[in-house]
Amino acid sequence: MLLVLLAGCASSSSIPGDFTEEEREAMEREGEKEGEMEMGPPPPGYWRIVGDAVPGWQPRDMHKPTDGPGIWTMIGPRPMTNEYWSGNANAGGRTVGIAVDPTNASIVYAATASGGVWKTTNAGTTWVPMTDELSILTHGAITIDPSNHNTIYAGTGEYTQNSGGDGLFRSTDAGVNWTRIGTTAQVGVTSSRIYVDPTNPLVIHATGSIGYVRSTDGGATWSTRLGGARCSDMALNASSPQTLYIARHGDGIYRSTDGGTTLTKLTNGLPTTGLNRIILVISKSNPSVLYTSIINSSSGLLGAYKTIDGGTTWTQLTNTPNFPSPQGSYDCCMAVDPVNPDICYAGGVFPSYAVAGVIKTTNGGASWTDISVPPGGGQVHPDQQTMAFGPDGTLWVGNDGGVWKSTTAGNSWINCNSTLGATQHYQVALHPTDQSRVIGGTQDNGTAARDLGTDSWPQILAGDGGFCCYDRTTPTRRYVTYVYLAVYRISGGTTNISGPWSSDTVNFIAPLVMDPNVSTTLLGGTNRVWRTTNASNTAALPTWTAISTTSVAAGGTLNAIAVAKGASNTIYTGSSTGKVYATSDAAIWNDRSVGLPASSIADVIVSPTAPATLYVSNNATSAGRVFRSDNSGTTWTDKTGTLPAGVRAKALEIDWRFTPPVMYVGTGAGMYWSFNDGLTWTKDGTDFPNVNVGDIQIDRVNNTMTVGTYGRGVWRANLLTPPAACYANCDNSTSAPVLTANDFQCFLNAYASGQSYANCDGSTSVPILTANDFQCFLNAYAAGCT
Repeated sequence: MLLVLLAGCASSSSIPGDFTEEEREAMEREGEKEGEMEMGPPPPGYWRIVGDAVPGWQPRDMHKPTDGPGIWTMIGPRPMTNEYWSGNANAGGRTVGIAVDPTNASIVYAATASGGVWKTTNAGTTWVPMTDELSILTHGAITIDPSNHNTIYAGTGEYTQNSGGDGLFRSTDAGVNWTRIGTTAQVGVTSSRIYVDPTNPLVIHATGSIGYVRSTDGGATWSTRLGGARCSDMALNASSPQTLYIARHGDGIYRSTDGGTTLTKLTNGLPTTGLNRIILVISKSNPSVLYTSIINSSSGLLGAYKTIDGGTTWTQLTNTPNFPSPQGSYDCCMAVDPVNPDICYAGGVFPSYAVAGVIKTTNGGASWTDISVPPGGGQVHPDQQTMAFGPDGTLWVGNDGGVWKSTTAGNSWINCNSTLGATQHYQVALHPTDQSRVIGGTQDNGTAARDLGTDSWPQILAGDGGFCCYDRTTPTRRYVTYVYLAVYRISGGTTNISGPWSSDTVNFIAPLVMDPNVSTTLLGGTNRVWRTTNASNTAALPTWTAISTTSVAAGGTLNAIAVAKGASNTIYTGSSTGKVYATSDAAIWNDRSVGLPASSIADVIVSPTAPATLYVSNNATSAGRVFRSDNSGTTWTDKTGTLPAGVRAKALEIDWRFTPPVMYVGTGAGMYWSFNDGLTWTKDGTDFPNVNVGDIQIDRVNNTMTVGTYGRGVWRANLLTPPAACYANCDNSTSAPVLTANDFQCFLNAYASGQSYANCDGSTSVPILTANDFQCFLNAYAAGCT
């Protein structure tokens, strides 16, 4: 049991730095009661964290013409400031892989968990995203070809979170262009480690969900050398690259002395039962020395071991603290000093609420010291994911907060997150009157607020953040959530106003919404619907009442709740079991799932003027994913249209001002929209990354749309204006058929001569005429002037 309520992604206690000691102690006491909920990282494969691969992606798509009118802009956090678990300093987002240029210590590549690959050329002062238009932005490993520092390999799919990828990619121009050299069938859907033979760059080794695979022809073909189980790590002897070691998840460590052709299991001194994830590192200065950390079934340390004879015999390092506990399946990493094999570093959780964070030994593992908060200054964020050394001896660390480095052998830490924009947002909320203000809940970096109108967002509550909202009548009062529907009111101070649902089954990120009619009314979802009508009450804690039974979740949990404007008792819910329920009196609930697929409901949007009209989206990857009902869900019409198979409709918004309404869908691979009632869908262009979208919010007063992404922060765009009715009838023909090939020629003539008519998408940015106008025209043509 963890002794903190607000444990960050993986239990990083979310007790903000500006809380009083009494408030901290109260939260810790509350945490003791809620620890049974297993605070920690998102469950592996959790639907909110799993991205999608862009269907039909090709390398040329990295730099394709913008399909949209060039309106998307990232608005932060970049960085998140005052992040408590980063020492009240900057955070940039979860980083799972780091590779340092062997010829230039200032050039570093960081593979973020779901925000793509980033590059710095000034040792972490500034970062630039390199793969926003890669087919998928989830990563598990990254490496540099030791014989050619401009050749980079990036493995997609995060191993520890089981967030699927799209294979193995290579760049031969320092990250500008990328080509897939291994499909998921060849290299697995997640990756854990990549090595390139320093004497023969055609030989590539990779581990991950499929096991251990090897290519001897530069990625043209692949063979599985150790299959049947996942492989969590690998170590290569750079001095003699025919020797390599493979860590097989749940099994043990294997050694090959012929470049991976044959492998032998090592057992002398190693445990043979109780093994799970295995971390493995090798000394560069003495390759006969290796260290391993073996995780047990409770995500603690089964044991740390060392060999000094290349793996023939192993000795347990019995004085090693249980640094990964209780999250070793999620955060555990190691690195050996490149010039001294007796100096080893290991990364786990954090010492203030777990056993240890970053630890160091200088005597070959005989004793260890925690250096998470060293005397020389600085503090690493909890939940270490990766470690790497640069050619100058700098130690780089990636964790759930971003990237840190130490140039003093761990005696001090330098925060490198000032421009890293890879925060993972579950949800965002818009200020009711000030469009410059936004709040958003994130994975392990709490809830942050864009209060200054800049990319820098101060953290207002640490740990993990989920659903949140502004009080419309008193916007300085905000409601935020932590995992498993822990609800907090922030108004001057911070108050836990959670309801009596501790015995309910509840989603990791559970819905909390404000009644659009009464700002003092909040609704929360567990496996039933809870409501309070006095959320702002400061004289006593708000009272919560269950207004549904657990039937609304149908054996699962609630993902979405929507309340109709003008009718507070008209409420709709969407569950993880694919059920939609509706009530018109907040008492009697009716199953409205007939006609819908059995896929988990992701979002529910109700018309602001017609409470019986609503749209829902779901987490299927094919067939129907967007549906509309005009009779409170009694019947449904499929609006999926040409939304491509392979992407989930995770977030949904509707611009009701037009007929038909403009539909926006956030998928695991970016944004799509439809002007023609779902008949055809248009994907975003290169101005918006192919990132997993968590939430979409429309500001109808200011004509903007704000999108929270799980990996690339928060983005904003002007709302698109659909083409006028029968726009495709360029030649204004009134004879049947109205639309003919002549309309295509008419449009091309207008486009070529720069006529404003060709500005189909209504863009006001320069250039006004773009490739998006062609797509806009095609959409209108396909709609048949309806």
